[in-house]
Amino acid sequence: MRLHEKQLLFVLALYVICSYVITLLTREYSERSFIQLDLFLCYRQPEERYGEIIANIVAFVSIGLLAALFLCKCRVLWAMITGLLVSLSIEFSQLIWHRGVFDVDDIFNNSLGAFIGGAIAAIVVGIVHRYKNKR
Repeated sequence: MRLHEKQLLFVLALYVICSYVITLLTREYSERSFIQLDLFLCYRQPEERYGEIIANIVAFVSIGLLAALFLCKCRVLWAMITGLLVSLSIEFSQLIWHRGVFDVDDIFNNSLGAFIGGAIAAIVVGIVHRYKNKR
C-alpha cells in the first residue's frame, strides 16, 4: 500500500469514527428502541424533515469520495456499498444502544450521499487521467 493510499484510508477511518461518535453521543438514551421502516417517509413529509434529508446526504458525500479515491476499480459502486455498510452499522448501533431511531430513510439518504461522493471522485479521476494522457 502506497503512502497516499494509507493516508486516504486513515482519513476515511477517522471520518467514519467521527460519524459514529457524533451520531451516537448526541442522541439521548431511550428505554425503548425505535424503528422506522416506512421507506421514503421523509420525502412525503419534506417540510418537517428537509434539513435531516440534506444533512444525511451531505454527511456521506465525504465517505463516498474517500472510499472511491481509495478503491481503484468500480469506484462508484464501492463508494455506495461503503456508505451503505457504514450507515447500516450506525443505524444498528442506534437500535442496540437505544440512541436515536433505526430509520431506513437515513440508510437510503446516506447511501445516496456516498454514491454522489463516489461519482464526484470518478469524474475527477477521469478528468485527471485524460489530462495526464494528453501531456
